[in-house]
Amino acid sequence: MLLNIKPFSECKVLIVDDEELIRLSLSTLLETEFQVDSLGSGRAALAYCEDELPDLVLLDVNLPDMSGLEVCEKLKQQPAFRYIPVVFITSSTDESLQDKCWEVGASDFIFKPIVASTLVHRTKNHLTNKLHLEKLFEYSLKEPLTGLYNRYYLMEEVKNVLAQSKREKRSFSLLMIDIDEFKSYNDHFGHVKGDECLVIIANLIKEELKRPHDVAVRFGGDEFLVVLPYTDYHGIMKVCENLKEKLSDCLLPHPLSPHKTVTLSIGGVLFEKFCFLTLESMMSLADESLYNAKKAGKNCIEVAKI
Repeated sequence: MLLNIKPFSECKVLIVDDEELIRLSLSTLLETEFQVDSLGSGRAALAYCEDELPDLVLLDVNLPDMSGLEVCEKLKQQPAFRYIPVVFITSSTDESLQDKCWEVGASDFIFKPIVASTLVHRTKNHLTNKLHLEKLFEYSLKEPLTGLYNRYYLMEEVKNVLAQSKREKRSFSLLMIDIDEFKSYNDHFGHVKGDECLVIIANLIKEELKRPHDVAVRFGGDEFLVVLPYTDYHGIMKVCENLKEKLSDCLLPHPLSPHKTVTLSIGGVLFEKFCFLTLESMMSLADESLYNAKKAGKNCIEVAKI
């Protein structure tokens, strides 16, 4: 089976090394084939990965603020980074150190002094494996019409994101999004146009999710669920308002709606403090907020803070 995977030129490689000369030389060797970013410390790398999702990380074992081992371990604890290859760069041949690297999730080693062709070919090999695995996951965990994650992904993988938020005692939020009067839209325009409408809204949702940890799920029918870890109330409202504004700009006609265009009701719940609620309980609370948004006249946003 041929998989439609993205080209190497669109793959992002993150180099983490405290020596500027090494960062420069590695970047020079790789930037003709890949997109390359480089950083000089472990904490900078972790902060970078809060907002970006590299396809591969080249990581020095010895860093000034925290060890490469610790950086790798923290990355692998994040569900979004579980399958991203981390290749250690080291001049050490100490077997015990290599064992520690494997234990924290290393994919491979590149030894100094670095051979240019080895660096490029190993990077390509790891990216090829990663991209194929990613595509196979996509086929099994995303639903074909909208390209959003399915409910299996929600119940298996999003629970890991929730567990990570609980461990770090950070905020966690859910949004339930429903297309107003969608049954009458389908009845009026037909199911082909209904599917087109679903795809448009799914794409608008995907465009609003900027960070690796954000997740959008087609929950069922015309209902979507959005997971926004580590987001405050202002951030949640911004996502909701941007989504409604962009949909309004689309001017999708809906003659049977009082607004004469397709609109959304959004219900959300923000858990600002550490809690022991299950994902199912959180979804139930988000669904209550959605009910309140519908009750308020539809085309509304209702977000509760817990």
